[in-house]
Amino acid sequence: MAHIVLGLATSHTPMLALSAAQWSSYAKRDQENRELAFPPHGLVMPYEEALSVISPAVSAKYRGAEAYPAQSDACQRALDQLATSLREAKPDVTVVITDDQDEWFFEDNMPALAVYWGDTAPLRPRYVPSGVRDREVIEAITRGYGDVPMDVPVASGFGRYLIEYLIEHDFDVAHLRYPKDLYGGRVARRYPTKNGELDYVRDTPPREQGLPHGVSFIVKRLFDNQPGPILPVFQNTCYPPNQPTPRRSFAMGQAVAAAIAEWSEPAKVAIVASGGLSHFVVDEELDRMVLGALEHKDDKALQSIPRHRLHAAASEALNWVALGGAMHDTSLKMELLAYVPVYRTPAATGGGWAFARWR
Repeated sequence: MAHIVLGLATSHTPMLALSAAQWSSYAKRDQENRELAFPPHGLVMPYEEALSVISPAVSAKYRGAEAYPAQSDACQRALDQLATSLREAKPDVTVVITDDQDEWFFEDNMPALAVYWGDTAPLRPRYVPSGVRDREVIEAITRGYGDVPMDVPVASGFGRYLIEYLIEHDFDVAHLRYPKDLYGGRVARRYPTKNGELDYVRDTPPREQGLPHGVSFIVKRLFDNQPGPILPVFQNTCYPPNQPTPRRSFAMGQAVAAAIAEWSEPAKVAIVASGGLSHFVVDEELDRMVLGALEHKDDKALQSIPRHRLHAAASEALNWVALGGAMHDTSLKMELLAYVPVYRTPAATGGGWAFARWR
């Protein structure tokens, strides 16, 4: 019978592909980001407005570039530990639970839950257009999400089994067998503001798109471009109206673990949660609550995370919640390798970057 040998959870921010010296340049983007959702109420507001309402205590947590080298080092050490753990575990299958952001899923078809189970999955280095601002930064980011074109092996047999298992256990899961030649489309950001719903639709022109960033980051950084068979599992964490609830994400993780336990193959399985924690605005209260609940296997806390704390990219915490569900009934214990809240501006923009393993 198959069994889970390892759990990993990691942030996958573009900052992890940059040197500390490049972080300040990257931070300038925050002033133009239209998806800044501020705790505790999760309201989206422009950067300049946020500056006028952010508390002095929170604003003071921004210390400028002097903090970046130590923060970057802590993140990279933790990533190295995750990569070593994955290499030493030698899993036959690595399930990657993540989300998609304007890559494979648009509003012509946005499933709440999907499994890719083709025989292979394409990883394609991302194209950097000419004339782009901060070209060196953008090139480094694109390398961080895959710099070697390859067809990544997929555990397609287990993928079909998992889809059928989830359907049998009342999860209405979508499935994908092959990618399109070109991807593009629109996704509205239906986040709350103090004046109603955010009126912003992102339009992505058709282009070649390999594995979405949440998976390609794992292939590049944790597998060091030498992946074993993976199985991508996608949750629509980011985009209303069909985001899974924390309760549903936790239950899905439990179902994945149960499916593994019942799979007749003598396989070693690792499960990776890719994404999170809070961003594009730091929410240390949310992050520490999630990490504490995971460490103590507090299923009630994980399933009752307030949904208004999960707008925009902070919603990737749901990938950690799903992993918490998968780990809940195992004997594996969580070890938090690093939690690094990075404040990029006085408006508290940035992220809570976190790295953990279950062994």
